[in-house]
Amino acid sequence: MKTRFFLLASVVLLLIVSCGPSKHTMYIDARQPSKSGVDLAGKVVSVVFLENEDELGTTFNNNIAEGFASTLEKDYGTGEGSIAIYRMLKESDQDYTSSNVLIDLLVDTDADVIFLLDEVKYGPVFSIRMYCFDGMDKSEKVRIYSGNCTSGVDGFETGVTISESFKSQWKTEAFSLAYFDNEKWYNALDHAESYEWKKAMDLWFRLLETNDVMKRSCAEYNIALACYMLGDYNLAEKWLDRSDADSKLPNMSEALRKRVEAKK
Repeated sequence: MKTRFFLLASVVLLLIVSCGPSKHTMYIDARQPSKSGVDLAGKVVSVVFLENEDELGTTFNNNIAEGFASTLEKDYGTGEGSIAIYRMLKESDQDYTSSNVLIDLLVDTDADVIFLLDEVKYGPVFSIRMYCFDGMDKSEKVRIYSGNCTSGVDGFETGVTISESFKSQWKTEAFSLAYFDNEKWYNALDHAESYEWKKAMDLWFRLLETNDVMKRSCAEYNIALACYMLGDYNLAEKWLDRSDADSKLPNMSEALRKRVEAKK
């Protein structure tokens, strides 16, 4: 009888485990901050270049700005013209490395990140200076970049070269999704595997309509991951909070929360 009791207990435990969620791992190339340390993903970017009496230098600076903006638009997939370019007369008594000046430009251009190209006095050898301010960076740091060029180089191509330091870097990371042995959950997984996160979210929203707190928690966690993939980190955090309140998923929830906090 004793042996039979333990056997029955094992069978019941197995049934309980089999009704629980399973974990599906996806390996995704995740966007990382650029070599410069500036993260432009999901941010509105503006480029301002300074002009002066040297018309040749002003034209060259304009071309740099266009090459720089065009390359970043393609890299971040924001579309042609998404990075606005502005031309501004240089004032001799203005300190363009001042955070206050760059913050004013952020407000004027309605951007999150501003790049300011200092004037270029064209000659056999000349210097290029760029100032960057990220309004979403808590450090409120003005980043200064500089380099030398020789006459004969193409301004647009120079802008392309400069942009290399600000392009995304990619790293393969593992992300986990929760699911149950059910066609509705499998359909949502299929959309996620195809990076159709909004379609997957629609299915997970429907799966929220349950009294099973574990299933609801899993759907909420998956929605949080989808929000993370779509770049809405505040919303991802809110859905994680709801998931944890229903039934915290060990390891999975904590790992995603760390990623969300790092992005914020």
